Amino acid sequence: MNSHFIVENTQSFFKICPLEKIQLYGQELVLVVKPKLLYDTLVFFKYHIPYQFNILTCITGVDHPNNKYRFNLVYDLLSIRFNIRLRIKTFTHELLDIDSCHQLYFTAGWYECEI
Repeated sequence: MNSHFIVENTQSFFKICPLEKIQLYGQELVLVVKPKLLYDTLVFFKYHIPYQFNILTCITGVDHPNNKYRFNLVYDLLSIRFNIRLRIKTFTHELLDIDSCHQLYFTAGWYECEI
């Protein structure tokens, strides 16, 4: 299984949960989603049989003070079964909250406290 397979299969995902953008950097796949759809996207990629991204390896926050949506949150997922990584990005600002995914991934509680 490779990133091209995921890109082809995410076309049907657009109907359920519209993505902002799909980016492919070499073998690394990056999906950009709206903040309100982030949790649903994480649920889909964790429990959908062809993907099984069961491990959240990292959550990264980047501050871009000059942008309207100044905070960039990046969720790095790993599928052990298929040995592939997926990066999911979203953008937000100070007044827009992001749903926690600590019930979905146990490591998220620690990562979210650090951001």
